[in-house]
Amino acid sequence: MNQLMYLKPNVIVEPLFNQWYAWSYLISPATAAMYIANSHIPIMQSFLAAPQVHQDTLKNPAMIGGPFINHDFNRVENIRLLLETTQKQQAQLLELAQAIEDLEKLLAKHSHGYSLEPLYAQIPAALKGYVELVQDSNSYPSIRFIEGLLYRSSYYNPANQSVNLYLGDGDKRAFVLSTPRLPDEQSIHLKMAFSDRTFDQLFQMRHTPHPYNDIRDTLKIQPHQENLFADFFTTTPPNQQPDYNGEAVRVRYFGHACVLVQTESISILCDPIISYPDDSGDNRYTYEHLPPVIDYVLLTHNHQDHVMLETLLQLRHKIKTVVVPKSNKGILIDPSLKLMLQQIGFENVQEIDELEIINIPDGYITGLPFLGEHGDLNIAAKAAYLINLKGGSILCAADSNNIEPQLYNHLQQIFGDIDILFIGMECQGAPYTWAYGALLTNKVSRKIAKTRRLDGSDSSRAIALVQQLHPQQVYVYAMGQEPWLTFITSITYTSESKAIIESNQLIAYCHSQEIHSKRLFGCEEIFLTPKSKTSSILGKISPQSQPSLQPINQTQTDNTIQTFLTELQHLDIRIWLEDTDSIPKLRCNAPKGVLKPTLKTQLQERKNEIIEFLQNAEKTKVEIDWEQETTLDPNIIAPPASSLYSLPSSLLLTGATGFVGAFLLRELLNKTTASIYCLIRAENIETAKQRIVKTLQDYQIWDSLYSERIIPIVGDLAKPKLGLSALEFANLANQIDIIYHNGARVNHTEPYNRLKPANVLGTQEIFRLASQSKLKPVHLISSTSIFAENNNSNLQVTEDDNLDKYGIPIGGYAQSKWAAEKLAINAINRGIPVNIYRLGAVSGDSKTGAFNQDDFLYKLLLGYVELGSIPDTSMPLEILPVDYVCSAIIELSKIGSNHQIFHIIQPKPVSSEIVFEQLKKIGFQIEKISYQQWRNKILEIAQNSPEHILYPLIPLLPRQRTTNESQPTNKLQIDNRKTQNILNQLITPSTINENLIQTYLSHLIQQNLIQTKLPS
Repeated sequence: MNQLMYLKPNVIVEPLFNQWYAWSYLISPATAAMYIANSHIPIMQSFLAAPQVHQDTLKNPAMIGGPFINHDFNRVENIRLLLETTQKQQAQLLELAQAIEDLEKLLAKHSHGYSLEPLYAQIPAALKGYVELVQDSNSYPSIRFIEGLLYRSSYYNPANQSVNLYLGDGDKRAFVLSTPRLPDEQSIHLKMAFSDRTFDQLFQMRHTPHPYNDIRDTLKIQPHQENLFADFFTTTPPNQQPDYNGEAVRVRYFGHACVLVQTESISILCDPIISYPDDSGDNRYTYEHLPPVIDYVLLTHNHQDHVMLETLLQLRHKIKTVVVPKSNKGILIDPSLKLMLQQIGFENVQEIDELEIINIPDGYITGLPFLGEHGDLNIAAKAAYLINLKGGSILCAADSNNIEPQLYNHLQQIFGDIDILFIGMECQGAPYTWAYGALLTNKVSRKIAKTRRLDGSDSSRAIALVQQLHPQQVYVYAMGQEPWLTFITSITYTSESKAIIESNQLIAYCHSQEIHSKRLFGCEEIFLTPKSKTSSILGKISPQSQPSLQPINQTQTDNTIQTFLTELQHLDIRIWLEDTDSIPKLRCNAPKGVLKPTLKTQLQERKNEIIEFLQNAEKTKVEIDWEQETTLDPNIIAPPASSLYSLPSSLLLTGATGFVGAFLLRELLNKTTASIYCLIRAENIETAKQRIVKTLQDYQIWDSLYSERIIPIVGDLAKPKLGLSALEFANLANQIDIIYHNGARVNHTEPYNRLKPANVLGTQEIFRLASQSKLKPVHLISSTSIFAENNNSNLQVTEDDNLDKYGIPIGGYAQSKWAAEKLAINAINRGIPVNIYRLGAVSGDSKTGAFNQDDFLYKLLLGYVELGSIPDTSMPLEILPVDYVCSAIIELSKIGSNHQIFHIIQPKPVSSEIVFEQLKKIGFQIEKISYQQWRNKILEIAQNSPEHILYPLIPLLPRQRTTNESQPTNKLQIDNRKTQNILNQLITPSTINENLIQTYLSHLIQQNLIQTKLPS
């Protein structure tokens, strides 16, 4: 009887390639060839040689994801037959794999940079006409596969594809990537290409009934299969969900990284992996909870648990558009997702580039950069997705690893704060060879592979992401915890697993900040209230033109200049107003070749508008409530009846991996017998220790004897309780006797609000630590830049001057240090002993010449040599070598006084003429030119050579320099007589002389930073 029937909800659908579970890398011909040759065949050979080993190994749950076949002894002959059939029927693909390996070995021998054209004659026959030989900018040769042509060759054979159907009974399934599917009496193999539209008719029957006889005949079910096939169908309709018509944006979590975002007018499904129903008791959404139409499917990256062909093929008939990240064209390890999906029957596949926009009803979708999770491989086909609907924003970050926090700072500036963050935290991850080993023609040592992992963010990186994007809700997903995912991820966790511990720490942090947070499991429903508008500056990026960003919900009159300036910012073109006494001057610099004639014309035509906009922007800056910013937490007070330790056994040093911090650490190790606890941002204790050692080695001050007295503490100044748990914070407070607070985020171009968490709130947490358990003196390292230049600028600023006398300084960094000092004054008033050390210009080590490479003098010395000229207007050199500065701090801190301020600056500046004389003495041809000529040469550099050593100094160079000493200056005169009188009794004063400059120049020569010969 041709009765209307539904496909049962528990019918499992497994797409197969040559009887192995199909994923994207088995579709693209080149990668499929490599997996057959280097994965499937070796696994089968291993099983045939020792099936008992495979069986015994898989009894250990930790080995489920390894290269072990999960079949019994009675299937040995089936595996032997499959191996023989594979070697015979896949001979062409095996030949292709061998050709790829041979060609890569050939190219490895030709890395000299000469033309690769002669090698075309040596390309293996299997690859001729299918590849291009290319070299990168460093002359490293590689293969570019013409992937579209490979799909149209005999290497792509849809006859290798089939679909395995059987009735599921619970969530247990053998790990699919290492176990081929063998025919049995409980399953039916449909030997049809994935692109066959008959599959759409079959999978529609999950929600829409079709005549049973029609589907049976269409699929050509054989008589001996009919009883089993009939059991796959039912007359009982599924419990389909009504269409969603709510006002809010509804977000449903389907497990792993699968998130459905809906409004009444659109549905978006990210990384679809849909569960089959089960009676285990684990709540879950299944196929029946999906809408009848899915407008967009978003795929984040090309891993088997994110590009899930098993789910995608079953949803193909519902999907309007699939959005995929753009790959590196023709790279073996990075095949095109677009081409792959088109080959298996998806008609509308759209590639998205980084920060490209897809406009949708009530909002947009944009692809954001995605770091990590790919073992440092050059894979471009990965994107996080920012979905903006009804003014609310949802970021599906997948397994993004926040390796470089500045990336998300840039993105936050463009897109603003987000509302909901989904972040994967499988932070241990397998070595990258687990997924990519079959594609590598050169063996990788286990030691190397372990350092390059398929991992997401740990707690510190995820917390940093939260601090950068300021979400209101944070959800940990993509953890592979759901039991119906073990067959594809092989992940099993315990409460002691790193991913669970780290995600718990993120959730606890979010709760401490009153951010709703949860680690998702099974299913979840979340609602996002619509907003009247979005504050993000953003818009459609046309692929035919340069980026043109449009602010949302602003008029064209309001946003025209902002749009233009944002466009320039995306092209890395900097625009600023130069300080002048009369007419403002617009300055611009750009990477070479970017400032096209059309843009130059636009800049010239709109010059006056831009100047007016920038001037108005300065006037309308948000005022900061400095009184509130400098109010110390009222809970921070000195404990009663406290006594201080005269001979401390344990010290805390912050900022030990900075330039001054490294030398402070050495002084503390040399001048005390205490154990030195060092607060370090790192993934773990071992990495923290390595950072400390490397820093001291880089500055040539490491001694292996230091090791046993250095105790790294993994934490972060920018986080509450220094990034420590409550117990860790309390233990540290009990352990240490003195604090040297030198840590800070140093960036003279960032605004105050960016620097506040580390520099201001971090200082507050130091005072919290100092006042907890027992009282601890704090030695705060500050800067002379905290003094604002005003009408009193010609006065001598002494150590005892009131900070309020000089107002608030200009610049985010100076403001953050000023605010930290104000907190210190509050702490002193509450009974916490604090000494403050204000440092001037700190230069290299007087003994070795080792420099901080961000130092002004360091860059100036290199710049003079590269430029071949020096301004004829001398300037005062006010430097102090870092070893002297740190010795001074430690000696002053030992004299037993509290609540003192010290100015550690050069008491006897000398003329910069000494640098010119020493350069001449070494033999450099350096000419003296006027300051204006010299500055103009640098401005020319700004247009053409942003990599030049002087490029970062351009904004710091004044338009004019005068030598007339009678003219008033706004430069503050820092008085340090009080400090110097004390220091002269403790250590030998430091002077700037020929020997010091020669030491610095010798260091630059020894490091091959400047090229010359020293005089004999």
